[in-house]
Amino acid sequence: MTLVITDVLRYYSGDTNDEKISKLYITASRKVLGQAYDLKNGTVLQGRLMDLSVAPGKEKITETAVPGRDRLIGTKLEAYYFSAGQSNPTADRDYIFFSSKFSHILTEYAIFAEEYEVKVEFVSAAYKLKKVKLYTKGTVMDSYSEEKSEGDVNE
Repeated sequence: MTLVITDVLRYYSGDTNDEKISKLYITASRKVLGQAYDLKNGTVLQGRLMDLSVAPGKEKITETAVPGRDRLIGTKLEAYYFSAGQSNPTADRDYIFFSSKFSHILTEYAIFAEEYEVKVEFVSAAYKLKKVKLYTKGTVMDSYSEEKSEGDVNE
């Protein structure tokens, strides 16, 4: 089975320090990925794009004329896990940065950060020579919405 994450595509304004890692990322609940599998920063995640839609609550997006975005569904992808705990120990969500290759595909189809929500299925995680399949006995769904977190800023 798998881990399915639904989140708004985001853009990291800092430097990733690695040409393989893009600046496009999503977040994942720490408990369903980082803690559950004790992942190290830079762990490679393998998966595929399951769905793509306009971000919830987004009234206006950049107008583009790009036919065939539905062809992206099913595209295999690679992503990189990074814990938010180093910069913010109380954070409950970690970062998943897409590979530069997958990011380039999204750019070619005019899929922009903050304007689109992606649903991604991850099947395995690999760090150095260790590879593990994710949730082999079931499917875990992790969805995140900005509206949920707005009231939590001071907590």
